[in-house]
Amino acid sequence: MVGECEKAIKWSNEMVADWLTSGMFKGQKRRASMAARVIKELGDHALTKSHDRHLSAEKCKAIGLKIFDLEADQELQDSVLAIHHCMTQTFSGTPAVKIIENHKGAAFIIGLPKSVMQVR
Repeated sequence: MVGECEKAIKWSNEMVADWLTSGMFKGQKRRASMAARVIKELGDHALTKSHDRHLSAEKCKAIGLKIFDLEADQELQDSVLAIHHCMTQTFSGTPAVKIIENHKGAAFIIGLPKSVMQVR
């Protein structure tokens, strides 16, 4: 089990390095070292301590990530928050656990079967 986990971590680091060097850091001279720094900072559980830990915009920028502050565009922020709130309501009130939808209204939704719990 530990070996499988170690392989999964190695594979995820390789995928992230590829995505960063071919995407966010494409065209940068030091893209490999830039990607390595991000992976070191975000992929080391000893540093992050939790998968769902909040990372501030300042921290992300400091480690080299190119991010856009939603607060810089109020219309975009309102649109993103509207979608977030719709998804939060949908996930809390339905058995849906995954939703993929395009701009044409075509959707793919995965839901869990409803279960009944007996409480005494």
